[in-house]
Amino acid sequence: MSNSKSHGGLKAFEPTEKLNKKGFIAKKWDDRIYPPFFDPKQIELLKNTWDTQENDIFICTHQKVGTHLTKKFVSEILRNAFEYPENNGVKSGDIGHETIAWPEVMVSQHGLEHFWHHIDSTKGLPRVWYTHCSMHDLPFRSIDSKTKFIHVFRDPKGAFVSQYHFYKTHPMLGVDQNLTYDEFLKYFIEGNLYFGDYHTHTLEWIDAYGNKIDKNSLLILRYEDLVERKMESVKAISDFILEENLLQENQYEKIIEATDFNKMKNEITANPQSFHFNPQTFFRSGTCYDWMEKLTEDQIIKINDKTSKFWGVDNLSYPNLENVLTLNYHK
Repeated sequence: MSNSKSHGGLKAFEPTEKLNKKGFIAKKWDDRIYPPFFDPKQIELLKNTWDTQENDIFICTHQKVGTHLTKKFVSEILRNAFEYPENNGVKSGDIGHETIAWPEVMVSQHGLEHFWHHIDSTKGLPRVWYTHCSMHDLPFRSIDSKTKFIHVFRDPKGAFVSQYHFYKTHPMLGVDQNLTYDEFLKYFIEGNLYFGDYHTHTLEWIDAYGNKIDKNSLLILRYEDLVERKMESVKAISDFILEENLLQENQYEKIIEATDFNKMKNEITANPQSFHFNPQTFFRSGTCYDWMEKLTEDQIIKINDKTSKFWGVDNLSYPNLENVLTLNYHK
């Protein structure tokens, strides 16, 4: 087991292996692929002992589909709706790991005792988590009927481009800097990356994986709408996570301003709080359609072909915002 500050203070747990000749240091267990900073022993303990509570809110995504933007939306809604204590990071707008924890990483890096302390110290008011797990790999034993889940996905072409740049710059993953789009496309199409195939992962969440989670407890959002249709998104999220309408119109505007990409990036750069990685790595462009400039026609066709095969659509024309918001959630 190793620990290097150059890795953002995260420990890597041996044994690890490279997924392919271009790197991608990973751990494998249960026929699944995880980052090297996951400890399977601690995570299995978590799965066998953790029962979610009614105040838990989970942001559930694959990688590079708007996770941190969604965290900011949720955090800003909650800090405008409730009076959090000073020792809770929601009060100051923190979206780092000490406030909005990644449970599998928290328990891997700090152990169960630290995890239960976090549970105890955040009881009462809404508590937010995020995870990249698939629907069939949830990190808890049982789900409280009032626990809420928000799943965010994006156009697979945008996810592909963002993941490509993220993997190359992540300090722990050992990815060859000569990795090309075509090489990465092969891994993306095959689903041979962390947390499994992106298309399958998204489809499982949208379908609630055979009602494993009550659809009334699940809100589905598109990253593109979080960027381009902020007012509709703020109202959809606040309607979903708040028991009653606790926000005024001027607060919606404040939340929209706070979730502007450049404002969020600059604030975290100036005052990272518990955001433990360089925002220059985690916040790349904040746009929706840079794949149009970066991908060749052949690369676009290959991704669209897989999307059509798995989701039954071309170019992500469905589901749109209205369909997504009504698919698994009713007011």
